[in-house]
Amino acid sequence: MSVQHSQPFDPMYESTEGDVFSPDAVDGSSRKGHVPIVQRGTDQRSRRRGSRGWRWLLLVLFSGVAIVVGGLLYLDRIYASRVLPNVSVQGVHVGSLTREEARIAIESRFASFLAQPVILTYSGRTWTPTLAELGVALEIDEALDAALAVGRSDNLFTDLQQMSAIWQYGIEVPLRLSIDQDVMQRYLLDRVAEVEQPALDARLVLNGTTVEVVPSAVGRQVLVAETLQEILAALQDLNPDTVALRTRALEPSLHDEAAFAAQDQIATILAGPVTFMIDNRPFVWSLDDLVRLIRVERVSDLAGDRLVVRVDRDLAMERLIALGDATEVKGTYPRLNWNEGKLEIFQEGKPGRRIDEEQTLAALLDVLTKPADQRTITVKFREIPPPVTADNLDKLGITTLLGVGRSDFTGSAPYRITNIQAGMRLLHGILIAPGEEFSFNRAIGRIDSSNGFVEGYAIVQNRTQLEWGGGICQDSTTVFRAAFWAGLPITERWGHSFYISWYDRYAFGPYGDGPGMDATIFTGGPDLKFLNDTGGWILMQTMVDTRRNLAEVRLYGPETGRKVLLEGPVITNRTPPPTEPVYVAVPERPVGQPRQSDKARGGMDIHFTRIVLGPDGKEIERREFVTRFKPWPDIFEYNPADLGPDGKPLPTPTPPPQPEPLPAEISTEATG
Repeated sequence: MSVQHSQPFDPMYESTEGDVFSPDAVDGSSRKGHVPIVQRGTDQRSRRRGSRGWRWLLLVLFSGVAIVVGGLLYLDRIYASRVLPNVSVQGVHVGSLTREEARIAIESRFASFLAQPVILTYSGRTWTPTLAELGVALEIDEALDAALAVGRSDNLFTDLQQMSAIWQYGIEVPLRLSIDQDVMQRYLLDRVAEVEQPALDARLVLNGTTVEVVPSAVGRQVLVAETLQEILAALQDLNPDTVALRTRALEPSLHDEAAFAAQDQIATILAGPVTFMIDNRPFVWSLDDLVRLIRVERVSDLAGDRLVVRVDRDLAMERLIALGDATEVKGTYPRLNWNEGKLEIFQEGKPGRRIDEEQTLAALLDVLTKPADQRTITVKFREIPPPVTADNLDKLGITTLLGVGRSDFTGSAPYRITNIQAGMRLLHGILIAPGEEFSFNRAIGRIDSSNGFVEGYAIVQNRTQLEWGGGICQDSTTVFRAAFWAGLPITERWGHSFYISWYDRYAFGPYGDGPGMDATIFTGGPDLKFLNDTGGWILMQTMVDTRRNLAEVRLYGPETGRKVLLEGPVITNRTPPPTEPVYVAVPERPVGQPRQSDKARGGMDIHFTRIVLGPDGKEIERREFVTRFKPWPDIFEYNPADLGPDGKPLPTPTPPPQPEPLPAEISTEATG
């Protein structure tokens, strides 16, 4: 049972079961758990009312959530596969529309942009690129995905926020452009080839001797980067737009003024031909010649490019040197005697004369600035001293006998001996410079009385006739043999056309006599030439011994160490002389007095080979020489009145006239 304890009455408190009071308490303030009776009743009532309020609040809250969730579920069911109301894509209302309906609405709104986003223009030309050609795409699917996702996330709070925004303000979904600038740039670069033009410099065009100016032209360059930026800006509002290609002018580096100035300078140079007066002979450089001397160079400086016109001095000098070569009056070498190795001059050389090329060039450059009627240059000369004088004889290197040639002229008529002596006199003491090619015809010069020659019989037009210098071939044959045995390169040599017996003696030098070792010449025709390849000077010495009927040529020069060997001669193709004589009509012959000019002889081929060995004994040349003698008939000269229609002598009742005594040297052969 319970035990009650008495206590003082306090109307403000009401004891409750289980309350515990402190024995030391004097008043209610220090008593734990002691509540006044009146307050306790009030608190109980308040708790009951608060409990009921919270219940109502929770009820309302849960009801609201249920309503919202229910609303969301209702909307999701009603707008399944559709965009929620009050949603727009880039200003296009797509609320309550399906995805395809929304696509159609968007494409319809931006149809003109999609069809032709931008038009490019330049100077009356247009280009209409598609979005794909520009590397641009309108991301409609991306926008539709975003529109359909509004209010349909996995986050209720987010969905509530979006729903609230939809009902209050609506939601605008952006429509994005994706741009590949590389593709756009490639498209623009393709247009560059259609638009760009390089700047064209003014230029000079030569038509013959006339110079024309092709004017310059301003070029055009497309500014690709700037144009690309303008296209990007034009695309932003998704409306068709027109963009002008951005370009800049390209100025030529060489303007017309510079070309016209050069044209004037060239016209001055080509005002007329230039005439050089050399020893009262005119040498003309035509306009074509002058054109080749003109040089035009482009020069850049601060004022811009310009053309510098000048005359090519080097080329002009080359041409003047060639003119000097053509007009040079060559000096002559002195004539020397061997004098047992102590060279002495017996005939002084003469200085040469040549145009002064430097002075002539200066005069040329001057007249090229003058009009056509002031373009004649009187050329001045300079003297060229002879290369060999008494002061440098010891430097010629002439120390050794190189080769000897001999021939026999026994039986020759006086006229022939006279001509042999005249030729040998012209050859004696000749100097041949290192590397020079000796020419017999050039060394002899004119074969006439001015050089001591007389008329004599020689082979002319395939028969023996009177000719100046008959017998000169004795000299050319003797010179050929000297060059042959000296081992010098023979650059031109012609054998006689028929056999002449007196050339047999001494023919092959130490190898004995024989036919074929001869050399014929004729002024303006066949020549005898050989090359001085010894590296030093060669001296020619000649001798005619009328007592022994001997002609001799000796060649002196530097020691070469060469040795000459002979193979042959080998005679082949021997043919007998023709049996039928030949009758030649000669109006100068007296009627009834024929003359025999040539005696019949057989033909043959003679082959002989020269072998030249060097100082080391090695072969440096092996060359075969061939002489072909034609068979030769008896030839008679008749006055035309003594010959019949068939070209043969007419029969006469009287004994035929005796032929005139033939000159001694052609009693058995013709001269040469």
